[in-house]
Amino acid sequence: MRALFGRGSGRKRDNSLPSARRRIALWAMAIGLVAGAIELFLPIEDSYRAIRAMVREHPADQTAVVVFVDDGSLNELGVNDPSRADDARVLDQLFRLGARRVFFDRAYADASNESDDAQLAAAMRRHAGRVFIGASLANDADMPNLFPHARFRSAAGIVTINGQEGPLGLSTRFPTSLTIGGAERRSLSAELANVDRPGAWYMVDFATDYKTIPTARYIDILRGRGELAKFRGADVIIAPSSRTSSDFHPIPFNTKIPGALLHVMGAETLKKGYPIDLGWLPAFLAVAVFVGAQSRKRQPSARAATAGFAGLAVIPFALDFAHVSIDVMPALATLSIASVRFARLARDTYRGSTGLQNIAVLQRNRANDQVDVIALKIRNFATISALLTPDQIEELLVKAQAMLQATDESAEFAFDKDTFVWLAARLRQGDLEDHLRGLHALFSTSITVGGQAPDVASSIGVDTDYSAPLRERTENAIQCAEDAAHAGRIYMVAEPRMVEDRVWRLQILSELETAIRNEDVDVFFQPKIALATGAIIGAEALMRWNHPTRGPVDPQQVVGIAEEHNRVDMITRFVLNRAISQARRAIVLDPKFKIAINISALDLRDPMFVGQVEHLLAAYRFPAANMVLEITETAPIENDEIIANALTGLKRLGVRLSVDDFGIGHASLHYLRRIPADEVKIDRSFVTLMDSSIEDRALVRTSIEMIHSLGRTAVAEGVENQAVVDLLREMGCDAAQGYFFAKALPMDELLPRIGEHTIAA
Repeated sequence: MRALFGRGSGRKRDNSLPSARRRIALWAMAIGLVAGAIELFLPIEDSYRAIRAMVREHPADQTAVVVFVDDGSLNELGVNDPSRADDARVLDQLFRLGARRVFFDRAYADASNESDDAQLAAAMRRHAGRVFIGASLANDADMPNLFPHARFRSAAGIVTINGQEGPLGLSTRFPTSLTIGGAERRSLSAELANVDRPGAWYMVDFATDYKTIPTARYIDILRGRGELAKFRGADVIIAPSSRTSSDFHPIPFNTKIPGALLHVMGAETLKKGYPIDLGWLPAFLAVAVFVGAQSRKRQPSARAATAGFAGLAVIPFALDFAHVSIDVMPALATLSIASVRFARLARDTYRGSTGLQNIAVLQRNRANDQVDVIALKIRNFATISALLTPDQIEELLVKAQAMLQATDESAEFAFDKDTFVWLAARLRQGDLEDHLRGLHALFSTSITVGGQAPDVASSIGVDTDYSAPLRERTENAIQCAEDAAHAGRIYMVAEPRMVEDRVWRLQILSELETAIRNEDVDVFFQPKIALATGAIIGAEALMRWNHPTRGPVDPQQVVGIAEEHNRVDMITRFVLNRAISQARRAIVLDPKFKIAINISALDLRDPMFVGQVEHLLAAYRFPAANMVLEITETAPIENDEIIANALTGLKRLGVRLSVDDFGIGHASLHYLRRIPADEVKIDRSFVTLMDSSIEDRALVRTSIEMIHSLGRTAVAEGVENQAVVDLLREMGCDAAQGYFFAKALPMDELLPRIGEHTIAA
C-alpha cells in the first residue's frame, strides 16, 4: 500500500481546459470593452435607464411654469409669431403677477420692427437681472451660432439652450455651461437650478413627470386671464409649442414634448444634486475581475453568475436614488458571454456536477511518455444505478472520486459509462502492481449514499504503451478493465496485441462476410430449461465464428460493430436461415420446442424484415409459433412507429416475441406494456450473483413479479450454480439458461438431450 498514497504525478499537467477558460474570459472582456468604447449598447442602456426612471416617477416641484406660444395663441393674435411688443407686454404682466424670473427659450438673433425691439429691450431693462434670453452653439460647423442681437445683449442675461439627444431619442443631455459670444454662460437648466459647474454635461433624469409641470398659454397671459396665481414666486419659461416649431423632443416610451419641459426636468435633476455619471468602465471592470476569477475554477459557479446578473440589474436602481448613474450593458454582455460559454464548456467537459471529465476531454490531452493510463471499472454499476436516484448516483461518483483523489491529488478524473479513467505517474512494474492492488482495496468496502451502502465491485485496466496516441491508450485501458471484469481478475495491463485488435475491428465485417460465404461461420444452440420440470423446452441460436488466425471471435463484439456500421442485417439473415433449418430437426422430437433468435432494433426498422421472416417460415415450412425473436431491451424502441408496425406484423404472423437483457436499459413497466412480448429475459448481470447479493435477489424477485403481472413468461439468463436455480424456482421463474445447464452446442449434440431432464424437478 506504500505506493498508493502520497505519490506525486511526476508529469506536466495538461493546460488545455484552463487555457480554454482563459480564452473565453478574454474574448468576453474584449467584446465588452469594444462594445463600451463604441457605445454599442447605448440604446439598450438608455432604455433600461428610462425604465428605472418610470419606477421612480414623481411630480414636478412646481417652482417653474412654462408659458407656451401655442397654435391657439397665434391664431387669436392672427400672426405666425408674436411681435416683440407683445413679448414686452407679456414680460411686464408676468412680473406684475409675481414671477421670480423670466426665460425666453429663443435667441432673438435677428432684429425686427425697431419700435417693437425697443419696447422689448426697455421691458427687459425694467426687470434687469431677472430676464434671460437664449443662445445656441451650432451643431454643424457650416451653420452659424444663434446669439442674441445687439439690441438685447445688454438688456438681459444670456443662457445656452443647447442639448443632445441619445440614439432613438431615449436620453437627453444638457450642458451646465458653454462658452459662447466670448464668455462662459450657464445653460437654461443650470440657471433655473442655480448650479455653477462650468463646462460639464449631465443626463436629464426622466423620473420627473413632465405632465405635472405647470403650464399656461401665451395668449392668456397677454389677455390677463386664466389661473394667474401660479406665477407668484415662480421661474417662467416662455417657449414655442406650435405645430411649426421644431423644438419638440421625444420622451422614452412616450410622445414628443416641447424642449422647455426638458429644460425644467433638467433643472429638477440638478436641484437634487449634480448627477454623477460613472459611465460603463466601473461595472465592466468589476465584471472583468469576476470573470477572471471564474476562469480559474474548474467549474465556474452558475450561482455566482446569477448573483452577478442580479447585481447588474439592481445596483443601478440603488445608485439612481443617490443621483449616480452607471452603465451596465457592456458588463452585462461580458458576463453573459462568459457565463454561457463557461456553462457550455463545463457541460462538454464534465459529468453533471461531479467534476468528473468526459472521456473525450481527457483524450484531447497531450500524449506524455511519463504517464500510465488507468481505468477503474465499477462492475456492478448497472445494479447500483437501478437502486439509487440520479442525485444519489452523482453523490456516489463524487465520493468515489474523492477516494481516488487521495491516491493522486494532482490527477483529473474522467468517467465513461461505468469507468473512471485518469493519467498517473509512470511506475515500475512491481510498484504499478502494488498500486493497482491498493486501488482495488479502496473499493473493498461499501460507499454510503442516501442511507444505503451498496458494495462496489471494481476491476482495473492499465495502458503502458507510451508511444501510442492518448485516445488509443484510454480505449485500451477501458477495454482491459472490461476484460479483467470478465476474467475475474483485479487488474489487467494492456498488451501490444491491443493495437492489432483495433486493426481487426476495422476489417471484421468484410472478413465476416467472406466467412459466411465460405460457410466458416456456424450457429450453436444454448438450451432453455423449464425450471418446474428440468426439461429442455427450447434453445437460443448463437453465432459462432472460429477465425483461422484469431481463433473464436466474440459474437457480441461482431454484432456491436455491425450495428455501428448498419450492417447487422447480414448477421440476422444468416442466423435466421441456419437456425430455422436446424431447428426443424428438434421440432420432430418435440413439437413444442421453440428456437430463439436475437434481432436488433435496426432489423425492425427495415421495412423488408417482416416479409423476409414470413418468406423463411414458408420456405422451411416452420411453424411461426415455434419461433421466438429476442429484442434487446437496451434499444429505445417504444416510441418508434416503424418498429411498432414491425412488431405488430410479426405478431400477426404468429411469431413469439421476447424482451432480452431486461433490467440494464429502459427497464420499466411502461416499456413492457408497449412491447407485445410473450416473454422477458432477465439479464445475467442480476442473475449470476444473486445467491450472494441481497440487492440482486431483490431486483430479480421484483422483475419476476412485474413480468408475471403482465402475463409474460419470465426467463433468467446466466445461471451458473444450483443455488441460483433453487432461488429462481422459489421465486416462480418459468425458465432459465446458463452454463450450469449447458453451453451453446451444435444441434447434433443438443438433439439427444431433448426429452431428458437436465435438472431435478
